[in-house]
Amino acid sequence: MNKVLHEKVQASIARLRDIWPRLEGKHRFIAFSTGKDSLAMAALMYEALEPEQPVCLYSHHDLEFPSNLEYLATLKERGFRVHTARPFLEYFELMDRGIGFLTLVEAWCIPLLIGTTFLEWIQGQGAKNPGEGVMFRGISGSEAGHKFHGGLELNKAMNLPAFYPMLGFTKEEILELLRDRYGLPLNPIYQHMDRTYCLCCYSSDIKKQKFCEGHYPDEYRRYYSQIEGLIFDSGLIDRLHQKEKFKTREEKLYRHGFAHWHRLKAQNVIGAIKHHLPSGSIAYQVKEPDWIETKHLAPVQGNWTRKGNEIRFWDVPERITDTLIKRMINCLDCGFCILECFPCKMFDCGTKRLKIEGCVRCGKCLSLNNCMGWRHRFWRRVIVEDTLNGHKARTAELAALPGTTSFGI
Repeated sequence: MNKVLHEKVQASIARLRDIWPRLEGKHRFIAFSTGKDSLAMAALMYEALEPEQPVCLYSHHDLEFPSNLEYLATLKERGFRVHTARPFLEYFELMDRGIGFLTLVEAWCIPLLIGTTFLEWIQGQGAKNPGEGVMFRGISGSEAGHKFHGGLELNKAMNLPAFYPMLGFTKEEILELLRDRYGLPLNPIYQHMDRTYCLCCYSSDIKKQKFCEGHYPDEYRRYYSQIEGLIFDSGLIDRLHQKEKFKTREEKLYRHGFAHWHRLKAQNVIGAIKHHLPSGSIAYQVKEPDWIETKHLAPVQGNWTRKGNEIRFWDVPERITDTLIKRMINCLDCGFCILECFPCKMFDCGTKRLKIEGCVRCGKCLSLNNCMGWRHRFWRRVIVEDTLNGHKARTAELAALPGTTSFGI
């Protein structure tokens, strides 16, 4: 190991030994991906903090390589304290519930497929909110992305403090560190990939896609057929203002053109009709009774009533009633919003549904910031106001497209 790398290692060890006691009382963990960066970070932390061994949290979902579990067993034999968990909902479960496919604009994979396991673990430690946890992460993505991170930052998606001890290391230094200082084996998937991608990841190239297609044909076929259905079978492709050469299946699917998809107005469908009543109350007629889950109305308990498909509010600002209805009719029951209120929200892994109990009306959920259903549902259910010139004029624009009922509307 050369002098420059040795100095980097010693500086990192000194920094970790300085930081660790200051985090006493926090729920500290290593975000483990089975990649070289998180492995090097875990090894470095175990050396710096001996005899302490922070837990390595790994989320294994249906788009992870199955061989990762065998690799983790090897690391456990070498003394790594690895905790493997499943996300609240798997990728295909989320797609079946109506979430949109992954794009560069709407990359919900990390918060939902990885973040929910972190949130569940922190909640299980007795924390009152995610801010009581601390996540240690390796280098995120390529070296070019280092400039977008600081040594300590807040992960805004999960409201979780995060340390990046390895930002000063290059790829070559990471590999040398693992080989020469710790003697640790790399994940075997590196024989086929330059990163520990997920199956069918849109950021991988054609060669890696071919590997996934050849080794995991069922997942590959299901992944792309769902995207094909949403873009082509629904008729949305005809509404794109693009040249015909960019609207082919070859371009949108096999060249990953879908990753650049931007939400269209046609993806908005009527979810509820709003009425302002003479009494000052606000009533919402929800399109489908199955979309009504009154657990979402707990923050205004005592200020609403339900009759059939109609929910009526009184003495509640319209901004809040709109927010509650939007959350309710778009909810995926994905559980991500537990980060808003650990004491009152939890995900029931048996029923795979969000539970809300003991609401103290703190108001933290009276926004759409953490509602993954509103943000990422492919066919977003919107509220239309019943006015003389409004509802009728907008119905045609927002109505469901022909043949789209099979895609979650």
